[in-house]
Amino acid sequence: MALLVLSLMLAGCGKHAAESDSGDEKEGAGPTQPVEVEIADATVRPMEVTVVGQGTLTAAQGASVKVAPVAPGRLTTVLVREGDHVSAGQVVATLDSRVQEAQARSAAAALTAAEAQVRQSRIAATAAAEDQSSAVKLARLALRSAEIDRDTSVRNARTALSAAETDLRKVQAGARPQEIATASSAVAQARATRDRTATELERQQFLFDKGISARRQLEDARTALAVANAALDTASQQESLVRAGARPEDVRATQIKVGQARDALSQAEASGAAKVAQARTALRQAEQAALQVEVKRQEAAASRDAAAQKAADLAAARTTASTSELRAPIAGVVTRRALNPGDMADPASAVLDIANSRALNLVANLPADEGAAVRPAMRVRVTTDSGTAYGGQVVSVGQVEPQTNLLSVRIVVANPAGALKAGEFATAQIVVREDPLAVVVPKQAVVTQDGKQVVFTVADGVAHRKEVETGPEEGDYVEVTRGISAGQKVIRIGQYELADGAKVKPTEEKGTKGGGEEGKKGAAPVGAGKEGGQ
Repeated sequence: MALLVLSLMLAGCGKHAAESDSGDEKEGAGPTQPVEVEIADATVRPMEVTVVGQGTLTAAQGASVKVAPVAPGRLTTVLVREGDHVSAGQVVATLDSRVQEAQARSAAAALTAAEAQVRQSRIAATAAAEDQSSAVKLARLALRSAEIDRDTSVRNARTALSAAETDLRKVQAGARPQEIATASSAVAQARATRDRTATELERQQFLFDKGISARRQLEDARTALAVANAALDTASQQESLVRAGARPEDVRATQIKVGQARDALSQAEASGAAKVAQARTALRQAEQAALQVEVKRQEAAASRDAAAQKAADLAAARTTASTSELRAPIAGVVTRRALNPGDMADPASAVLDIANSRALNLVANLPADEGAAVRPAMRVRVTTDSGTAYGGQVVSVGQVEPQTNLLSVRIVVANPAGALKAGEFATAQIVVREDPLAVVVPKQAVVTQDGKQVVFTVADGVAHRKEVETGPEEGDYVEVTRGISAGQKVIRIGQYELADGAKVKPTEEKGTKGGGEEGKKGAAPVGAGKEGGQ
């Protein structure tokens, strides 16, 4: 007990002396020794802001397929085994195709017959169209000829009727006054001539009786008188005829001619109309034959449709026959072989599973608040349990799962060598922001005092307390977004007991004075790399 009391008293005295010494130093009672610290530089380097998610590697969308036949059939060969590499389009299995090949031959024969029917129908339709076109042309020409004949006959009949009617009017009208006057004038002239010749006969008779003239002159005078009397009689009769007009027989004959002309006109009109009507009927019949031509064309079209159907049947049969060879849709590795030769295969049962391991996706889950910054096309570093890193890229961002508050992100992972396998667990670092000129310091340089982040800088051997704001961390470094600038000296170790304005000295000075190997080791710059930080 006595020893215990003595120890407590000595400890109290030592503490009091220390406090007195500290108080004296604060009051400037004596010089303060510089604090030894480790110093690093605030440097500029690229920094990335990342969010981390974890998940399982799976085959990329469209990178895994199940190979199954289009139609049911019995397998004759399966040409690959599990683990074999296959290329796109490679034949991996075959089916018994004898039935399909027979169907293809039957469809080919049916197509040949249908094509022959098409040719016959086309020829028949073409011939019918040409015949109908020629018949229409001939019917139109006949109609035009009938119309011309009708018009000509009617016109001639009307001309003849007009002439007959004119003659009848002339006959019925009798002589005109001028004709009567002419006839009367001819009678008067003939009478005057007769009187003059009678006077001449009397004079010749007197001269003959006196023996003055010869008998011959007397006879000539008698002859001239006879001629004059005959001319007077003719002129009188002609005047009588003129004044009497046409005879009833002539009028009746002219009337008969008029009637005949009218009958001829009616006959011409009726005959012409009948011929025109007949020609029009023939034209209408020729034009209606177009319906028969259309029927032929429809038959030809139906034959073409039937041939097209047969061609489709043949293509389908050949396609079905060709599907007897099962080909790999993609290049990859056979991950499962479910059936063997002799087994029945159908579309619902896959013969093989093929996956392309070089196209993998990582479906990573990350907290919803961190995932809110993730966007498609962002760069990703994917790390497996072995520590190997691979490049990747975000292809899609899913929805937040309400129950877990996790966001799923699909990442395409580059796997050119095929080292990665589906089903492996991996971690993804998604780069959401990059700053190529970030100001960084070692993480140890940032301390918390009074609830604030601070960094102590060094200038002329004096420490200065700086409040800072920090950004993302990468390795042993942290970004300082506000408070210090690149090139400033910062205290990496030894700043926890410092006050603003305290004197400091680098640990390398201690090493120089001591001349020991430990001082030389401490002289290495803290910010030179991750190894110095450790």
